Amino acid sequence: ATSPDARRAVRRGAHAPAFPRASRLPRSRPRPMGGALSRRIDSLNLREETLSEDGEEITIVVRPPRGAAWRLLQFLWGFALIHYIFYGLFVLLLAVAFRETLFASAAARLGGAAALALYLPSFLDGSEKRLGRPWDALRLHGVWRLSQGYFPATLRRTTKLDPKKKYVFGWHPHGILILSRIHTYGGNWEALFPGVKFRVLGATPMFYVPGCREICLWMGAVDAGRKTAERVLKSGLSVSVYPGGSREIFETDPKSRNTVAVLRRRKGFIRLAVRNGAELVPVFVFGEKKCYKRLNVPAKARDFLLKTLKIPLIVFWGRFGTWYPFKAKQTVVFGAPIKTTFHEAVDEDDETRAERLEKHVDRLHATYCDEVAALFEKHKAFAGYGPEESLTVA
Repeated sequence: ATSPDARRAVRRGAHAPAFPRASRLPRSRPRPMGGALSRRIDSLNLREETLSEDGEEITIVVRPPRGAAWRLLQFLWGFALIHYIFYGLFVLLLAVAFRETLFASAAARLGGAAALALYLPSFLDGSEKRLGRPWDALRLHGVWRLSQGYFPATLRRTTKLDPKKKYVFGWHPHGILILSRIHTYGGNWEALFPGVKFRVLGATPMFYVPGCREICLWMGAVDAGRKTAERVLKSGLSVSVYPGGSREIFETDPKSRNTVAVLRRRKGFIRLAVRNGAELVPVFVFGEKKCYKRLNVPAKARDFLLKTLKIPLIVFWGRFGTWYPFKAKQTVVFGAPIKTTFHEAVDEDDETRAERLEKHVDRLHATYCDEVAALFEKHKAFAGYGPEESLTVA
């Protein structure tokens, strides 16, 4: 007999060949989004799910679409999407290049000024410092399956999470452009963790670039500052973080059989979880390091820009010399949650409490590092890595 959760999953439908004894069904269970495009993509059955007998493990596989027209749409959508950071710059260059035509008349100049005046309140509203401004209709749209199927993508949940709890999801490694984040869109996150709502912590400069700012906010990102992260958790939401940050970008080497996770000195997200009563969930991303080629930049110049401007200086490229990534299978595995409860001692003074708290953080950090390493070793074969592939927690 299967559990009630498993029976419900069977009725909703899904199937993938990851678990031999799992319930298998011919279709996935996307949240209805409406719109002709979404319905057409849904009819392609690109996404398949498998639920294990005990209801704990779920595997989602997204296949690439068939047919020249769908492949063309996949390319156009992906190419436009991956270069979103340049949208604002592109509009600015167009305005400068055609300024004599665009602003030839007083009416045109007035229209441009009005458009700027309408946009500025949105740009300056500070949404990234609060709970963001997510656009769920876009984030859940089926069009994301075209991008996920390009690599193609596989997601595996190893443990069911309690939607009444809060979590800090730590993603490793960062990768060059964090391509792994798109695999949670299109209803995949809701299928893996129903009821667990979250925000992604993003680098501050991303919210000061017009166009890029809007995409980040629509996709559920907020500023990665500590106050913002605590505000999100106190509101009852979970957060996704990339502890390796910009430093980890430079460790992304497509030619190396060793993957580096910059984690040994990264304890801020552990403290964040402890202070806000959230559990830690390690997440490992396989395959993203193979999506780009890169050129080594002199370390002094790289470190100066990273320290002063918080900008990682890295020269990289994908297909056609652009940011459009090379095809490389990506597998995202979500580990089991780690409890972070800190037990108070009522008879101890503040200094002793602080010391005890830091020791607690150190123990949790050591446990977390071990869990990340174990997650890599246990699932690397499933992700298509050979036995020669290794992980270094630096």
